Amino acid sequence: MKKIILFVVLSSLLLSCKIQGLTNDYDKLNESQKKLLVELVDFKELKSENIYKITGNQLKQELANHPKSLVYIFKNGCSSKLCKPMRIYENYANENGYKLFLVMNGYANLQETLDQPYSSILFSINNDFYNSNYRNTYMQYFENEISGKPKEEKSKEYLGNLFFFEKDKLVKILHELPNN
Repeated sequence: MKKIILFVVLSSLLLSCKIQGLTNDYDKLNESQKKLLVELVDFKELKSENIYKITGNQLKQELANHPKSLVYIFKNGCSSKLCKPMRIYENYANENGYKLFLVMNGYANLQETLDQPYSSILFSINNDFYNSNYRNTYMQYFENEISGKPKEEKSKEYLGNLFFFEKDKLVKILHELPNN
């Protein structure tokens, strides 16, 4: 009897929990937020009111058009000391001659990002292209594409979320912005 009660209590707790970060969390968006998401067609026709779903190959092709680029892959509502407001990344890019690409890795807590002051276009990893709703899977594929690795290669360690490029060549990956 105690096992049955324990099972019922644990099941109730698990069913009431909302897990974030396992998938892309699209289901956590309201209807107006869902309308912001559009497939990237052309980098020349970007509008600031949209969030563009992008693949690693699309981004890599665009990187080739810029002498220096910084790709920041981020989690909305990140509370880690490594996460900074969008303006910090924009200022760093402007001061150091980088074209900045802000790429979200999922949609949970999207409003926290939208409420920040920023002027850059927002992108999100196009998980549909990678046929996966699981964040770790589509992030791996995306990061491998922009890094020039085979899509399916598994990384043994987390190198960072700031990808520095010269044209479409990856120069370095960092956890934090360097001190100038």
